[in-house]
Order: sequence, then C-alpha cells, then structure tokens
Amino acid sequence: MSSLPEGVVTFLLTDIEGSTKLWEEAPGVMMEAIAEHDAAIDRAIEDFGGTSVKPRGEGDSRFIVFPSAPDAVAAAVRMQANLADIDWDTPRPIRVRASIHTGAAELQLGDYYGSTVNRAARLRSIAHGGQTVMSSSTWELVRDRIPDGVAIEDMGEHSLKDLTRPEHVYQVYPQGVEPVFPPLTSLGSIPNNLPRQLTELVGRQAELQEALRLLKETRLLTILAPGGTGKTRLAIQVAADSTADYPNGVFFVSLADISDPTAVAQAIADSIGLALSTDEDDMNQLLTYLASKSLLLLLDNFEHLLEGAGAVSQILAGAPNVTVLATSRSKLNVGGETTLTIGGLATTWRSPEDALATDGVRLFMDAARRTAPDLTLEMEDLDALERILTLTGGMPLAILLAAAWVDMLPISEIADEVQKSLDFLETESGDVPDRHRSVRAVFDYSWQLLTDREKESFAALSVFRGGFTREAAEVAAGTSLRSLAGLVAKTLITPSVDKSRYSVHELLRQYAEDELKGNPARFRDVQDAHARYFADMSDRAFEMVPQSDEVGLVALFEADLENTRTAWRHLVKTGDASGLRKMLPSMYVVYEIRSWYLVGLGMIEDAIQALAGDSGDQTVLLTRHLATAIATWFGALLGRPSVEDAVEANRYLRESQDHVALWIGLQCEALNCTYLGLYDQMIEVTNEIISFKEKTDEPFYGVAGHNWRSRAALYKGDLETAKNLLGEALSLLEERNEHYFMVWNLGLQGAVARLTGRPEDALVLQARQVERARDIGYRRGEAVALHGLGSARLAVGDLEGAEDAFTQAIVACEKVGMLIDMLGLAAYIAHVRGRLGSEIEAVELLSTVLAEPLSNRQGIMDNTPIIDFATEWLDELRARLDGTAFSEASERGSARPYEVAVKEIIEGIG
Repeated sequence: MSSLPEGVVTFLLTDIEGSTKLWEEAPGVMMEAIAEHDAAIDRAIEDFGGTSVKPRGEGDSRFIVFPSAPDAVAAAVRMQANLADIDWDTPRPIRVRASIHTGAAELQLGDYYGSTVNRAARLRSIAHGGQTVMSSSTWELVRDRIPDGVAIEDMGEHSLKDLTRPEHVYQVYPQGVEPVFPPLTSLGSIPNNLPRQLTELVGRQAELQEALRLLKETRLLTILAPGGTGKTRLAIQVAADSTADYPNGVFFVSLADISDPTAVAQAIADSIGLALSTDEDDMNQLLTYLASKSLLLLLDNFEHLLEGAGAVSQILAGAPNVTVLATSRSKLNVGGETTLTIGGLATTWRSPEDALATDGVRLFMDAARRTAPDLTLEMEDLDALERILTLTGGMPLAILLAAAWVDMLPISEIADEVQKSLDFLETESGDVPDRHRSVRAVFDYSWQLLTDREKESFAALSVFRGGFTREAAEVAAGTSLRSLAGLVAKTLITPSVDKSRYSVHELLRQYAEDELKGNPARFRDVQDAHARYFADMSDRAFEMVPQSDEVGLVALFEADLENTRTAWRHLVKTGDASGLRKMLPSMYVVYEIRSWYLVGLGMIEDAIQALAGDSGDQTVLLTRHLATAIATWFGALLGRPSVEDAVEANRYLRESQDHVALWIGLQCEALNCTYLGLYDQMIEVTNEIISFKEKTDEPFYGVAGHNWRSRAALYKGDLETAKNLLGEALSLLEERNEHYFMVWNLGLQGAVARLTGRPEDALVLQARQVERARDIGYRRGEAVALHGLGSARLAVGDLEGAEDAFTQAIVACEKVGMLIDMLGLAAYIAHVRGRLGSEIEAVELLSTVLAEPLSNRQGIMDNTPIIDFATEWLDELRARLDGTAFSEASERGSARPYEVAVKEIIEGIG
C-alpha cells in the first residue's frame, strides 16, 4: 500500500478476548458479531485518520497504523466506547483488548515488519478484554497533548513475554469511567527466573503454537533438534507464554555446564530457590517441595546427562502438578515423554512480497540490522539471500552468523563465502558460549556425544544428497536399522512423515563429510558403494519403461535426483563404464520427459570425454557409443542436430547385440532425421525400431516404433500409412495406460485428421495430447501438443485461439531451450497476427525469424524448413502492404535479435 505512513508511526493492535471459545459455542452468531465489531472499529479509526493494514494472528484481530500518537489514543478510546455500546447476541459480550505503541516503521513491500510491530503485539497480550494499554514511547508523545475525554493511568513497569527489556505501561480509558480490570498478565505476575533475552523470538510461530498445545496434553515435552536450531530460545518462549497455567511459577534450569548426571536434582533446586540440606537425599527433599506445587520446569540441554533422566521420572511420579519441558539433542527415553522435533526455519517464498514474511528472512534481517541499522533488503538481494538460507538449511545459528557480516560484505558475497566453507560461519563475540561460537563448534559437540559406531555410520551417510531410503543407507553406507534409529533419536537425521526416507541437515552433512574425508580409503569405498547402488537402481528402474510406468520411473528418479547425479559424477570421475551403462537408459527417459536437455547434454558429454574411444574394453566402447547417440538427441532438441554421430553410434550398437541400447540409439537417429528432413533415412531407421517386437519378445519396443514410422509417412505425404500405423499402436498403448508414446500418438493422429479434412477431430485429439503431456509433466510434449492445438484451431478459423495456443507453446519451448521449435512457432504467431489485421507486427516478426540462421531447419511438427513457410507468409504480406511500410517493418524486424522477439511474445501474455 503506497498510502501507508512511514517513519515514526503509532500502531494500534486489537484482538477479541476468548474468541476461540465464542466461535466454538456460536459460530453463526459470531459471523454477524464480527461484522459489527469491524464496523465499530472502522468508524473510530476513520474519524482519527488511521489506516487498517491487515489482520495479525487470528482473523478477529486488527492492525491499525496512525501518523499521530494522540490520534491513535483518541481512536482507541472511541473504539472501546463503540464496542461497549453494542448489545451483543453472543453467549458473552465481546471484549477487545488493545495496545498502542510508537516506533520506527519498517515498511517494505507494502507491509510493516520488525521489532516495533512485535513489541506492540506483546504489549497487547498482557491486557484484558475491554482494556487498552499504551507503551512509554507513545506516552512521551501524548503526555502534553492528551486528547479531550481521555484519561491515562500509570501501571508501572512490566516484563513482557518477549523476554527483552521491561516496558513502562500506561492504561488508556475514557474520563469519568473508573476502569476495573485484573492485574496485567505480564511475566512479573508469576514467579519465574526466565532469562532475559537480547532479542525477541523471530519466526517459529507454528512450532510455538504446537508446543503450547502439547504442553496442555502431556507432562513431559522434549523439544528435539541438533545444536544451533534455536530449541532453547523456543523453549524459553513456550515457558513465557505458559505462565498463566502454572500459578507456582515457571523455572529455567540450565544443564549445559553440569557434567554429573546425579546433579540434576541439585540444579533444579538451585533454579527454583530451594536450599537443600546435606542430611537427606537431594531428590527426596526436592520431591517433598514440589509435591504440592503447580509449576513448569524447563530443563535445558539434557543430551549429555541422559543417564540422569530418571530424575525426571521421579518428579513426574512424585509431583502430580509439575510439568517438565526439556530441550535435548536426544530423547530422554522415559515413560510419558512426548517429543517435538524442530528443523530449520522456512527458507523459500513464492513471490518477493512473501519474502519478508518468511521466517528465515525475518531472522536474517533482524540480526543484520543490529550490525547495520540502515540496511534495507533490495529486490536484487533476494536470490543471494535465498541461497544463504538454503545453504544453511534454515539453521538459526548459521543464519545469525551469516548476517553478522553485512557491515563488511554485500549479501551476494556472504552467500559465496557460506558456499565455500563451513568455517565462515563463526563469531568472535565474547558473550557467546564456546559451543555456539561457530557452526563447526556446535557440530563438534554433537559429534562427541556419538558412539564410535554411530560416528562411522553418520560419516558414511554424508555421501547422500537430498535424503535416502533405509535400503540405500544399508547397502550404500553400511548403516543398519539400529544405527539409523540411534541417529534419529539424536536428531542428526530426520525421518519423513511416512518414514520412507531420511534426510540430513546440509550443514551437518558437510561436517560429517569432512570427517569421512579424514579417512581417504574409507571415503572412496563409500563413494563407490553409493555409485554402484544408484547405478543398479537405475538399471532395474528401466524395466518400468516397457511396462508403461514412466510416471513411476520419473518419481523414483526425482526422489533421488541429487543422489543419481552425484553417483553419475563419481562414475564419470572413475571411468566406470559398466556403472554408466546401467544409468544411461533410465537417465535418457527421465531427462527427456522432464525436458532437462541442457543439463542432460552436459552430463552425457562429460561421460563421453571420460571414456576412451580407442579403448579395447567392449563395455567402454558400448557405453561411449550409447552416450554419443543420446547426446545427439539432446543436441537436436537444443538446435544442434548431428545425424552422422547418431549413425556412427548405431553402427557399433548393432554389433554389440545390446537391444535396449540400439533401441534408444535408433530413436536418437530418427529424431535427428526429423530435424534435418532426411525422410528416406528416417523410414529405414523406424522400420528397424518396429522390428524390435521380434528381437526382444516385448511388443512395447516395436509398437513404440510405430509412432516414428508414422511420422516419416506423414512427412512423405503418405497419410493412409500413417493412419494405419497409429491405429495399430493405439490399442496397446491404451491397454497399458501408457503416457509418453501416447502423447506422440495423439499428436500425430491430430495432424493426420487435420490434413485429411477433419479439423474438429483434430481439435479433440490435440486437446487430449495436451492433457496427457501435462499428466506426466512432459514439457516438450506439452509444447508440441499446444503447437498442434494451435494448428487445429487455425484450421477451424479460430484465429485468437490459435494465437493463444501457439504462444503457450512458445513459452513451454522457451523453458526447455527448444530453439528451432520456438523459431517455427514465432512464424506461426506472425502468420495469425497478419490474418487478424496486425500486418506490420507480422512483417516485423517474420523478418526476425528469417534473419535467424536456424530458420533453415524444420521444427518437430513441420515437414519443411521454417524458411519456406515463413517466406511464403511474408510474400503474402508484401502484396497487401504499401512498399515503404513493408520495407521499414522488415528492416526493423531483421535488426531485432530473435531472443528479444521471443521475450516480447512471452511478456505479452495476458
């Protein structure tokens, strides 16, 4: 909102006391009551120049900003009066608690953030329904300008539940009305020793609410997490927000510096102020004291004292109204324990507007501004900041350590340094415990708590990227189920919700990898085992292709995408031709369906370079030629067809008797023939593909060739042969619910229907093709299908619909780098625009197309080079336009880079 006030502003925050219960008791009545509530507040703020920003927290809260503190105070009093005048139909009258606080507004991307807003919210939380409280910063601005009809009462200093500095609080109410409220529910109203915090809790709201919920259901809650994840800060906030439930107090017990498990009782006694005598057992004295008390004990850093966890069991048994909240890197493993495992903060966002509401960003900026108070987050910083947050895995300590560098380095350079080394994340600050001085120090502490077997297992698991299954951990890393369970219990690895996969925080993984590299022989063995496992997995997974389960194949690969790429790189590095051969077929199919052509080509070329062409090893030669054939596939799709390389590769693959490799290689040759218009050669190749149903005893392999052969017939004008071949393939493809080859079958059927005078049938077929491609996320198939749909719409005279389909197709092509097809689509778009009356635009775009050297090639859906039909359409426009206008438009188009024209088409959508 551009109208929001900036600089020093005054916030008025409100919410309804006990609203959740009211909604549960009378949801229908509450709907009407909220409308009255909003109207009463709106009238008040409009009278005094306030602006309602948006709800904060519950839907019945309000967030209002004023340029003037006196106006905010007057509006608050008017608001409470308006609300008090309403005759509520709810089970109980609605009572609104409100806070007023003034400070510097951190206004970015149309919303307010920062400590001023958070302070206002914490101030609101200590008030009661119908009560309005005000901070000392607001009081200083209104004390000499108190609005008419307003009275103010000094309530003294109170510790807010943000646990930072105390706040001097003032009550605001109408003159002549004596306010009668219970004492403010600040921290001082309940006995506690919660440590003062330098900063408020940033983020973790979901975890905070879940912990508060669990504390109402259990008497022992353990917050589990690796070091550096902020579990202590979260637990302290949970305790602060729970004070109302424990009339005898909330007490923090630090166990970090205690080394003797038998000293837990003494540590608790010290924290609650209980003096133990030397004549009686410590635990008996403690239980006698606690037996009649209703309080919360926060036992912090329990992981190194697990042998003393029996003390917790004794307290739970002997003091029925005592609740224990613990933080630990490992479970306490005592009866009645409920655990809450926390991970990193949120690190990604869907839009720039969402970025500042993301917990990781909020923590980084909060810490950064303590170092560089004037720092603002610019749009160009978002990519680098996301990289920092991703590299740190959202670990709060790592984010804080990275943010501390903003006074010396731009955010982009901080990201670079974080990527280079774990040791960049450290501090020289003297008020930080040794175990938190660096991320490495935190992990050193966790490492020391592991057994030798756990150390060996955890180090081996560092070879995985992006998580792993239990089977992969056992086969590739030699990690048993028992070892996995131990590492899960110590929060070093995290199971997925369904327990099917496990993950390791990236910074923990890097630390463990450093430990593994300390033993080079062991490191190499683990890498070899990891690569072999994923090579074997890929080899087995290709069996899904003839079973028409491309969806399952893609899902399997995507779940372990980083692992398969890591395995591939290791196989390339070691020249393991056997492993690469196992991976190539599945990789080819997955990278084709996902349209990862550029990445795929780079990986394939690395393999070709690693495998000697003059090797006497037949496995090396086989793998090299198969890789070469697949490289021509990706190269052709990226505008660089090379049929000669495909032919040479297939010459060797025929001799190898490796039917799967040859089947793939022949399709690669067919694709290159398509782009180069070599139809007779394409017919020979596709006939050979069809023959695979006899060679392999698997009909699928031959039927897949029917699509290729029908395309060759289509290009040659033999529509009857194309139609018959497609019909033969269709029944088997439908029977198996196949997707990939069905996409092409439907598209070719659509083309045949269009060319045989059945444009309405073509529309239906092409629409089915688009749907089928989208079902499996097949971008290239979707692009080609949209091209066909545009042609079908063009055939029925739907020019606007045709342009829309061609434009969507060019967007899909642009995402996967299909340069030739984008060029052809640009020509189609120009043709449609010319027919719609935009002749000058059409001339410019066609001239741009013809100026591009790739226009002498043909697209996947055309049987003539782009230059031929683009020239024909341009000649038609030349005949319709004034010569000067045509020449000027043609000159402009020829001078415009093709990439610019494509960008303009894409940006023109919508």
